[in-house]
Amino acid sequence: MKRSGSLLLLLAMCSAHAQSTGSVVQALINARTEIIAVLPKVGCQDIAVALKTAAAKGTSVFLITERATVHRGGYLLNVSHGPESIQTYLYAGPLPSAWVLVDNAWVASGVTLDQEGVDVAPTISQDAATLRSLNTWARQVTAAGPIKRPDLLKLHYGK
Repeated sequence: MKRSGSLLLLLAMCSAHAQSTGSVVQALINARTEIIAVLPKVGCQDIAVALKTAAAKGTSVFLITERATVHRGGYLLNVSHGPESIQTYLYAGPLPSAWVLVDNAWVASGVTLDQEGVDVAPTISQDAATLRSLNTWARQVTAAGPIKRPDLLKLHYGK
């Protein structure tokens, strides 16, 4: 029953464009195996909570954010210090856009995933070439391993 409910939610979301952030949040919470979240600022509370909720259910969460985010605020520390299945990676340069790849089956992208108060619907895609490309890029970025939680705190607090 749970599987079919997630499938129906995913099918409802896959109209190529114009789904609400709330639909993406619910789909993140219902992710089954893996979420790759590329969030330049980790600036949306609903997405942050959804990532932690999914991780608490055992879903692997790979959070990739800009190294500069450590000092910007946002929800980085809150998310990265969630359940053990969350791994945080700091990207040296600017990330051009926010996106989340869920269960390697679909991707949501757009500014609304990374900023509060933005009323622009995220874009949803299941294009196989896009999914492969994003997955390959993420695997390259995460190859060096995640930042350890104490090291993230040291960077944040400047020690």
